[in-house]
Amino acid sequence: MKQTMLMMLLIALFSCADQPSQKASALSQQYGNDTTCVWTKLLDSAAWKKSYNFQMFNIHDTLWVFHPDGTWFSSDGISWTRSPLPNAICNLAFLDYVLFKDAVYGLGHFEGNIEQFTFRPVIYKTTDFRHWDTLSTSSNLPNRFFHHPFVFDNKVWIIGGEDSHTQYADVWSSEDAVHWTRKKDHLPFGKRIHSQIVARHDTLFLLNNDVWVSTNALDWKKLTGEIMPGEDVFGYAPEMMNNKFWLLGCNRNGRFSSQVLVSEDGIHWLGHDAPWSPRGGIASTLRNGKIYITGGKYGGLPNEPEFKYSNDVWVMSPPAIRSNASQ
Repeated sequence: MKQTMLMMLLIALFSCADQPSQKASALSQQYGNDTTCVWTKLLDSAAWKKSYNFQMFNIHDTLWVFHPDGTWFSSDGISWTRSPLPNAICNLAFLDYVLFKDAVYGLGHFEGNIEQFTFRPVIYKTTDFRHWDTLSTSSNLPNRFFHHPFVFDNKVWIIGGEDSHTQYADVWSSEDAVHWTRKKDHLPFGKRIHSQIVARHDTLFLLNNDVWVSTNALDWKKLTGEIMPGEDVFGYAPEMMNNKFWLLGCNRNGRFSSQVLVSEDGIHWLGHDAPWSPRGGIASTLRNGKIYITGGKYGGLPNEPEFKYSNDVWVMSPPAIRSNASQ
């Protein structure tokens, strides 16, 4: 009897010891024993000024950086050429460009800061990436900022955001980026800003500190209440690579980090250390199965009150394709 009880206790102990490693082994089942992300620095300092909250796109297999001071493009991430295309929407910390139907659109024009600003519902479009066409100077684009437009179902969408009076919990869409319709209000996650929305197959994932899913951009279900339990995670750039979610440049509990968070399901997340300096507000894009990043800022902390900005360029490949990491 005592031997039986002892055997049962040992089995229970080994089972409990195994549970914490189950999440850690999730990626190794996909890639083998080596789950290290392979980062390669392409440039110490790019042609554009050190800054943050600007954007990078992959357009027809060419990398494009849409920076506050202008626009640059590259075929390899190393040699960059400046385009005559200027920054149209002005303060990129408040508004975004969006890639839609082989063109880049600028949704609105924002000058100033959170305390004093001017917003105009101007819609810009470029197809040659040399000059902007002004599609409308008085569109019915929602008069707000701190949102990230996204493309789904052949439309451009906006969720939430804020203006000088309040934050919002609604969703708008447009088939041409000029004429906008509010599709639904009082979304279940409530008023919020800075939501990042990424698509995997036919499902949308809305990422803040929590994760929600939808198949139509209107009806949402909570997937998890916290990306990392006990932490407030924000300020990151999301990418989909190898059917997984990658969060880059996270702020975790008020501190910037260089650790990349990765998940297969949007519920369970693992951290991978990166060799670049801690930062948030980075620009990123996916090209040829690899993630490219640049820019970002670090600081604003009691021990480091001054902000430090970046303009180095890095590329990351998962272990499965590490031999091509530098291309």
